[in-house]
Amino acid sequence: MSEQCTVEFLEIPLADGTVRATRHESPIDGPQPVVLIYTPYHKDDLSDTRSDPMVGFLTDAGYEVIVADAVGTGASEGLVEQPFTADEGRHGAAVVEWLAEQSWSNGRVGVIGKSYPGTMALEIAAEAPEGLATIVPIHAPAGIYDAYFDGGTLAFLRTCGQWAPNFEYLPLQPPVHRDVGVWAQRWIDRLNALKDRKPYLFQYLSHLEKDKYWAEKDVPISDVSVPTLAVGGYRDTFGGGTLDYADRINAPTEVIIGPWRHAMPEQGETARIDFLGEIKKWFDDHLRDEGGRESRPEIRYWTERPTEDDRLNGEWRAGETWPMAEDDVVSFDFAPNGLVEGDRLADSQLDERTPAGTPTGGTTDRWDVDYGVGHASIGFEIPGATDLDTAPDDNRSLTYETGVLEDAFELTGSGEVTLEVVPDGPSQLVAIRVIDVAPDGRGQLVTHGVRRAELDGEIDPLGEPGATPRRLAPGEPHRVNVSLRPTSHVFEPGHTLRVAVSGAFFPYVSPPEGSAGFSLRTAGSQCHLPGKFHDRSPTFNDGYTFDHPGDAYDEPATPEWETTVSHATDTVTVSVAQSFEKTLPTATFNHETATKASIQRDKLTTETINRQTTTTLSFPTETVVSRISNSVNRSFATMLYTVERDGENIYRERKRAAVNR
Repeated sequence: MSEQCTVEFLEIPLADGTVRATRHESPIDGPQPVVLIYTPYHKDDLSDTRSDPMVGFLTDAGYEVIVADAVGTGASEGLVEQPFTADEGRHGAAVVEWLAEQSWSNGRVGVIGKSYPGTMALEIAAEAPEGLATIVPIHAPAGIYDAYFDGGTLAFLRTCGQWAPNFEYLPLQPPVHRDVGVWAQRWIDRLNALKDRKPYLFQYLSHLEKDKYWAEKDVPISDVSVPTLAVGGYRDTFGGGTLDYADRINAPTEVIIGPWRHAMPEQGETARIDFLGEIKKWFDDHLRDEGGRESRPEIRYWTERPTEDDRLNGEWRAGETWPMAEDDVVSFDFAPNGLVEGDRLADSQLDERTPAGTPTGGTTDRWDVDYGVGHASIGFEIPGATDLDTAPDDNRSLTYETGVLEDAFELTGSGEVTLEVVPDGPSQLVAIRVIDVAPDGRGQLVTHGVRRAELDGEIDPLGEPGATPRRLAPGEPHRVNVSLRPTSHVFEPGHTLRVAVSGAFFPYVSPPEGSAGFSLRTAGSQCHLPGKFHDRSPTFNDGYTFDHPGDAYDEPATPEWETTVSHATDTVTVSVAQSFEKTLPTATFNHETATKASIQRDKLTTETINRQTTTTLSFPTETVVSRISNSVNRSFATMLYTVERDGENIYRERKRAAVNR
């Protein structure tokens, strides 16, 4: 990256406050297009955007790159009371309009962001500010409830052990740059305001179903009318949401979706692409007069093709639509002897295992409580992690298999499973995992879905409250439809397609109170998978080629994580820890997190998760250590805040809330 002229503490006036931003000045003379990153993640320390390869790349490419702390965060004023509000879009839209009017701007602004900043890009676009020409949201949710309550069920590890606690330690940190005389007062004001703010986690646990609180947070995606490049990942938390919102935007929209976890497409475990080159071409086309970008397919996606030697093998493909379960689909019946393609089910497959009194052609299979199921399938939920062999989970689930495949089966799209369950209790979590079983017996998670069965109706309609719980009748059959996350995967000849059904997926989601064991009636239960069988192993004629990524990004930090089982107490534990250090212009920033979730296999009441986050800002004159410790069990959630300056405690606050799940 070449030398840049960086202007610190750019102040952008709003009607109700001031946004502080960093301007990374274009090396080209005269007005240039502007790229905005509007973020709640502290431009000066946590994000450290001056060393962000994307910021440097776009600046060197001639763009004015502005990184702004959202109102109530970082160097900007105030404290945000709750996340994902309409104010975020309005504030960001005002920033866009201000930028478009500056003498160094050509009047065209693009907004880009990953995760929450990506959602802010969507929120800003929905406000239709003057000067906004395009957006690039990456791994960003537009339906907010679904992001933290998958299938109406609390996303336990993500919400309680990862995301929500982040927004409690951020306000504790002082501004890194102290060139503005009021920096200390802004910090003090924010700490004082934090005492009265209800933690985001407590807010979430007070709204377990999609009510007005959540409905008001959904992005009005149909109001987005600028060209959009939407990026998502099969293993990312928000991958399904990417395809959903992209389909609703009323403007030219392209999608890139790969096998990534919550990582930039140049940093994924596999399928890495020259993403910086892609966004430069996109911005050149929409922010400059010359344009000239060749047209692309509406969706470019990665198809996984694992082999014995390379489980990450695959290829890029392209198309115009994303298949759903109502499109070209293969339906598999849950049959007495496994999983059978619907039109191939024969009378000979109705064997003597069918119990008396069950519907003809079906069995009634029993899942006994094991709340630890899921710990061997959780790799997708941990950024930087890898997939594990799913066998420990499969062995404790109800499993249905095709048998060894002679012809490859291609699953490309978003599938659905329909089950008839007989619950033991008034509530029921239903978890589905689709597994590719290799010839050596190793299981690889392909896609999954969960649903809180007592939510009868649409769980997460966009912009509206969703279904409310209706207690199930124990011992009575109940039909459950479970949507599967999008993916593209080839089950090669010699492999087996397995569907695993359980009432737990720990610590991915937390079963609702009253969820227990259940029986599953195979008659009428089906798995609907968009895709088709191929003769032997397929050769695709819709391949696509991306440029190879450069070396702008460092290798992403790998978390320390492990899953353990105590044979003395039959307790399953998942632990995740990660740390990194950054050298900033005025300080050194150290960040450490540790999360531990545990549960006894037969006791839902033992479910707990603990998270501790410690950040250290070491200035030449002092050291500030901020720490957040939070704990969630079935009865209570607690938060402990502390700030130390040179070893002296200057802030301490403890908050506790009752939990009714």
